[in-house]
Amino acid sequence: MKLGLFNELINTTKENNFVQNFIKELSNYLENCDRKVDNQMKNETQKTNLREENVLYQVVDRGVNGIYLQNTKNNKIFEETNIPKELQDALGNDFILRYKNGEYVFEEQLTDDFFNSLVSIKEYEEIKNKFIEETNILDINSDAKFNIAFREEDYSILQYGIEKNDIIKVPNVLIPYFINSDTILKYEDGKFKKVFK
Repeated sequence: MKLGLFNELINTTKENNFVQNFIKELSNYLENCDRKVDNQMKNETQKTNLREENVLYQVVDRGVNGIYLQNTKNNKIFEETNIPKELQDALGNDFILRYKNGEYVFEEQLTDDFFNSLVSIKEYEEIKNKFIEETNILDINSDAKFNIAFREEDYSILQYGIEKNDIIKVPNVLIPYFINSDTILKYEDGKFKKVFK
């Protein structure tokens, strides 16, 4: 009789261990599922935060799940998976999209204008060297910040100081394409670059 009680006690303990192990594994599985859902939600929230109404985005590359876009306002790059398949198939590198009313819209005219503004590397170097020779850009303080005072089709007038004559005429080829009157530039390593706040 004592042996039967002992065997029953052992069997109960084994069952209890099995149940405890099962509960532990189930808890771990559920925690992992929660983490995955949390990570997916964080990723989607981050992408949503990268989408700004009425901002232009330039196609940088194709990804496994979507299209890599660069925000032309802050230069942040992210993979966008929320673009209809038909639009994705029609896009190429450097195409321009606008995020409007919760969706991306292809900006055909802006894309054409961008491609028409591109020059060859050789021509770019010639324009840059001529600009350096004809201006005082190298004499200007390297910490100077440039604002757009006036913009034409081929050139822009940049203001960099408080004096009326603290301006410089710059070929648009040497300035980042996506800028507006609020954009602040600096001249560094032979190029004008956006300054991000």
